[in-house]
Amino acid sequence: MSLSAAPVVERRNAMLDGDPEGRDDAPFPPREGCRVQPLVEAAEMFPALESLVLAAEESVWLAFRIFDPDTRVHSEEARALGLATWVDVLRHVVRRGVQVRLLLADFEPVLADHLHAGSWRSFHRLRELLEELGEADAERLEVMVVQHDGEVGAGWRQLLRPFISRRVRRTVEKLVAERDPEDGGMRTRPGLWRYATWDGEDASGWQAGAAPRLWPATYHQKFAVADRQVAVLGGIDVDERRWDTTSHRQRADQNWHDISARLEGPAAGDVAEHFRRLWNAELPRYRRIVGEWTEGAGRKLLLDPLDAIAPATRPVPQAGAATVQVLRTLSKPGRGPFAMGPRPHVRELKAAHRQMILSAARTLYIEAQFFRSFEAGRWVRTALERNPELEVIVLIANTPEEIAFEGQGSNPAHKHGEWLQARTLGDLLRRGGERLGLFTLVKQQAVRPDERAFEASRGTAFGAGVIHIHSKLLVADDESCLLSSANINGRSFDWDTELGILWREGGDAIGAFRRRLWAQLWGDALGGDAGLAEWRAAAGANARTKPEERRGFVVPYQLARARRYGRPSWFVPDDLV
Repeated sequence: MSLSAAPVVERRNAMLDGDPEGRDDAPFPPREGCRVQPLVEAAEMFPALESLVLAAEESVWLAFRIFDPDTRVHSEEARALGLATWVDVLRHVVRRGVQVRLLLADFEPVLADHLHAGSWRSFHRLRELLEELGEADAERLEVMVVQHDGEVGAGWRQLLRPFISRRVRRTVEKLVAERDPEDGGMRTRPGLWRYATWDGEDASGWQAGAAPRLWPATYHQKFAVADRQVAVLGGIDVDERRWDTTSHRQRADQNWHDISARLEGPAAGDVAEHFRRLWNAELPRYRRIVGEWTEGAGRKLLLDPLDAIAPATRPVPQAGAATVQVLRTLSKPGRGPFAMGPRPHVRELKAAHRQMILSAARTLYIEAQFFRSFEAGRWVRTALERNPELEVIVLIANTPEEIAFEGQGSNPAHKHGEWLQARTLGDLLRRGGERLGLFTLVKQQAVRPDERAFEASRGTAFGAGVIHIHSKLLVADDESCLLSSANINGRSFDWDTELGILWREGGDAIGAFRRRLWAQLWGDALGGDAGLAEWRAAAGANARTKPEERRGFVVPYQLARARRYGRPSWFVPDDLV
């Protein structure tokens, strides 16, 4: 594949739902003059993100699904300044005169109340920081915690009202009964405030209310941009759970493999413009939703300062030799009373996955948390049929972390997701034969006593704790690279808000990145140009070897275990998982 033939997502092939509604929906074009620096694991991404923020002169905009302000810092720059956590970093840059905005994802208050509480716990921590600042400095720190605008239709809400109301009542009564809950209890669940009675600042009981609004989609993107000129983006959020190094020596439920990138040049300006559009669009919705939650509850949430962002007034200078296109998933509110969620609108990342897969002629390398899209499986099959020399290597999480470590193994949605993945990957293996391989990662350490509890929930494999794979990466023939927040599933392709980049560059830049990544995964077991047969042989040898004697972390993916666990559920939409 020549560089000129590498995939580009244009308006005509961006899988847009109808005509774009103005400039905000139009695809960003490929931008020349960019520089991409891949960041492997949080050990590289966290310091790079801290350095980006600390070096900002005018503005810092952060958009994450999870952002814990008490996360410890790891960069030399932060430590040299005596900073210990992200609260300290934000305080430092705001007092230096930098405008900081955070756009954080909110979650369904009824069916995902623990995630909802996490988002609002971060909000309260940032409000505490705002109160520490003087009046002038406080104007430079703005925070929104936003629900996705794709909701379940009113018809479904009424049909589900008995079940949802019972769920709300159980949740509220449980939280009222708890003393000093770690996650803040009712204080950090504003989406449930209308369903509680209050005695001053404390919830005292449950009360009936209107049928709750249900938000099945979310903001899944993870990125930051400084001065509209430099960005960090990819698949990793900011909290202690995501921290890991290349040695992966933590307990199994703390290991994490992920990939991000530092981006400079004109495409970073497109990342900034994406943030600006979302921020301005969400401002009025945010106020309306919070107002609905607090009305009649006798409680208030201070939201200001909040201001719209003006368009950029100057171009971003070129910074390197890469051509980069910024890509998104954006959806719209569903139509009608029986909408199960949002309707697809901008599906550039789905289009890019398709074009990347079909463009590969020699080697297609995929890292994925999930591979649940049967449609994407068909693209891989087509690529294999068209190119007899093509080999496909897929590195995928052996078990979803919710099942392996969080005790959610009985959840029908997780069972349905595993069923989708087992069906998709099983079909690929049958049709791909010896030219497709499935692999996963485990520790180079036998199961520890404090990991025994994870054995029954598939948190271990081949005698070792698993390493959770959360990366979202495609590399085709070392000539193009797709790096994003999007999983290979309907939720990321059609529902959630996602962001990523398509990176093309002449020379060996992308190949060098892939070889560095493989060297981390394999150590000295395989060379950077190893083929699928060598991957399969080395992974099989690792599976038969004691964990401490393995060469690298790669072992075969356990498809049979996913098949045994997975169960289809007629009431779980494929796009939900």
